[in-house]
Amino acid sequence: MTNRAQNIYSAEPVATGVCFVSPIGTAAPTDAVTALTTISPDWVDLGYTGADGFTEKNDHKTDMKRSLGGKIVKVLFTEFSATLEFTLMESLNADVLKAIFGASNVQVIAANESHGNQVKVLKNSIRLPASAWCIDTWDDELNAKYRNYAPNGQVLSVADIKVVHTDIIEYKITVECLESVIGNDQISTFTDDGQTTGS
Repeated sequence: MTNRAQNIYSAEPVATGVCFVSPIGTAAPTDAVTALTTISPDWVDLGYTGADGFTEKNDHKTDMKRSLGGKIVKVLFTEFSATLEFTLMESLNADVLKAIFGASNVQVIAANESHGNQVKVLKNSIRLPASAWCIDTWDDELNAKYRNYAPNGQVLSVADIKVVHTDIIEYKITVECLESVIGNDQISTFTDDGQTTGS
C-alpha cells in the first residue's frame, strides 16, 4: 500500500464548536460531517477547550494463563474501560458548569440593569452527571474531520481548581464512557478524509 501524507491528521478546532454535550438518548451522529445541531437542537456547545486537546484512553485488563513451565497458553480479557480527558476553559459558562456538576447543582439568574448573568454552583457529594458527549475536530489542510461520540459519559473526576492571578480558572475533567442500551459502543469514532471523488 502506498504511503499517503493525506492520511496524516492534525486536530484543529472546528468553528462551529469542539466539545458538545446533550442528555442521554439524544439523536446520535452517524458520520463525521453532519452538524450536531442539525441532528438535534439538544446538543450544546461548551465553548473553548484547553490547548492539550482530548486524551482518549482504552484500557483492557488481561489475565494471562500459563501452563506448567510458565508458557502463556491463553489470554483472558477481564475488563475494559474507556475514558476521555480534556479541559473546559469557560468557567463563567452555565452550560459548562451544568455539564460538570449537574443541572440540579447550578442555579442561574439572568442579567438585568443592576448585575450580569449570575451563577451559583453547589459542589457536593451528589453523583456527577452522565450525558452524551461529542468531540469534533478537523484538519483544515486536508478538509478532513474526526469525531468522537460517547452516548453515555459519566463525569468521573474534576481536577484541582486553581484560582490565581497568573492563570485562568478552568476545569480538567475525566469522563468515563459507558455503554448505551445498544451495547459495545462506549466510544464511536467517525472520520472523513476530505478527499472527494476527483480531488
